[in-house]
Amino acid sequence: MNNPNNVKVGSQVRFLNAVGGGRVARITADTAWVEDADGFEIPTLLKECVVVDAGDTFIPEIRPPKIIQEKLQKTKPAPEAQPEVKTAKTKPSLPKAYRPDADELTATLAFLPQDRTKLGLTNYEAYLINYSNSSVFFTYLSAVGTGYKLRASGIIEPHSDAFLEEFAPAELNDLEQLAVQLLPFSEERVAKLQHPLSVRLRLDTTKFFKLHSFRENDYFTDEALLIPIVERGAGQETPTIDPSALERSLKVKKTADRPERRPSSASPQRDEPLVVDLHASSLLETTAGMSSADIHAYQLEYFHRTMREHLKEKGRKIIFIHGKGDGVLRSSLERELRYKYPTCRYQDASFREYGFGATQVTIG
Repeated sequence: MNNPNNVKVGSQVRFLNAVGGGRVARITADTAWVEDADGFEIPTLLKECVVVDAGDTFIPEIRPPKIIQEKLQKTKPAPEAQPEVKTAKTKPSLPKAYRPDADELTATLAFLPQDRTKLGLTNYEAYLINYSNSSVFFTYLSAVGTGYKLRASGIIEPHSDAFLEEFAPAELNDLEQLAVQLLPFSEERVAKLQHPLSVRLRLDTTKFFKLHSFRENDYFTDEALLIPIVERGAGQETPTIDPSALERSLKVKKTADRPERRPSSASPQRDEPLVVDLHASSLLETTAGMSSADIHAYQLEYFHRTMREHLKEKGRKIIFIHGKGDGVLRSSLERELRYKYPTCRYQDASFREYGFGATQVTIG
């Protein structure tokens, strides 16, 4: 028996070269039958199993966000107990002088890992950069259901940055949908009236686990992931909507076959998982005029269509990205899998690649 890791019946194990793990229910020859959380027994070579303690996990402990307002409200009992100044990572004192090319607002979100050698395990810091001659009042929010939760707010001086929060990788799914509101103004000079700006962003959380996403920049001594919010005033005007174009796009989303928008149209090789993004922004040209129930129904219909296309491909792995959100779509997928696809196995997809918001289905 090839059992280099001393795996026994009842051991808690993780798979060495695959996603998942569980409790060893029985052992036959060189094979361990590993029972996962859903009661499925997965045959795995003993040499591919690693015994772990019950408390072991690769998901880092959740740490609550530290928004800048909390940092400012902390008491300072002694000079040596002063909190760390987060703006220390910025390059020395960006000039506050007037710049002829910076009358129009330019603002950028920046994310920095605390330890770039441990992406996916280390905490991250978020900053908002103001590259303009105006001061800016800002709010930084994340979507919760159909509303938004305030995460930070304040005023940024011209050509400066503001620390927003610190968060753990386990909290990335809470940041999938962000919103930033900006109101430029001038305290010391007469300036033209600028309209408030509100921008909604969909954050690609997978970039936080990829080293090449963090690059050298003009704002920080460390490499950072930069996401532009507004450049030289672009986006301040609300775009006009062509009613006929809107009507055409709504007709398109009701069409049963949408090859030009099908994430699964370019199928990978059989040994590679098929990744299907079920976010409404990926499936639909627009959600205007659609209720939450309409969007949910369309996401489920797309899920069933994908499953039907690959049901004959035994062993095919499909990653459905549904986001964390309030868990409604995830619960619906699990219910459909239990009752309509009982031969298929499912489990959480790799946290390192997809965070909490994805389910892996194996066609059986």
